[in-house]
Amino acid sequence: MRRFPPGLRRTLVPLVLALAATLTGVQAAAAAEPVDYVALGDSYAAGVGATPDGTSGACARSTASYPARYAAATGPASFTSVACSGATTAGVLRDQISAVTKDTDLVTITVGGNDTGFAPVLARCTTSPDDAGCDQAVRAGERVARYVLPSALAVVLGAVHLRAPEARVVVLGYPRLFGDGPGCPLNAVRSARLDAGADVLNDRIAETAQRFGATFVDVRPAFGGHGLCSAAPWIVAPGGPGAYHPTAIGYARGYLPVLTAAVERT
Repeated sequence: MRRFPPGLRRTLVPLVLALAATLTGVQAAAAAEPVDYVALGDSYAAGVGATPDGTSGACARSTASYPARYAAATGPASFTSVACSGATTAGVLRDQISAVTKDTDLVTITVGGNDTGFAPVLARCTTSPDDAGCDQAVRAGERVARYVLPSALAVVLGAVHLRAPEARVVVLGYPRLFGDGPGCPLNAVRSARLDAGADVLNDRIAETAQRFGATFVDVRPAFGGHGLCSAAPWIVAPGGPGAYHPTAIGYARGYLPVLTAAVERT
């Protein structure tokens, strides 16, 4: 092993330490540099269940949604949310994708629920005279989730990449709406069937996101114990505005922490 003269060691060691400190500072500054952030998606990204602020019309965006909360917590260089209630993958491509530009550094998106019939399936499960009718509706949604949605979502992710090749793309999934507990608004069979359908939807979204280089964020664990059947639900109960969507607490304690952790890892 080569040994340096003491005098040279005394000169080199401070230089090496100074260089290391400089590199660390540069990396930290790069990590902390504000980003240009664009949020895409449907009502779960818009924040329908968290009291819309009234400025986006039928899109029903809320300042308590997870994109708005993330922007408020991190102070991006710019923040644009074009998420809109009722949006499908086709709607994102038609009405929202233009918000993503070459300067965009971070894109978040929640979409796919409306492609698989989120509202009609819930309506059928709520009104069907028997459990078989609910099961039939959920099965139809699962078929779309398995065989149609992956291709449609892939097109959306490809379009994002073409418009912002260097952007980090984070795809956030959906919570199970019901879970366990004594307060279910539907019977146990229908609640469990709808939760199982949500699992199929999330799993297909996760596979597609990962296949196309995006980060998938699974919010189901964060919402565990806070479904509609629980004593402390983070989902808006049926019958009111924003029913079957996360509440403001659901965005703050469910979506926001896992989104923050995911962005820090990417």
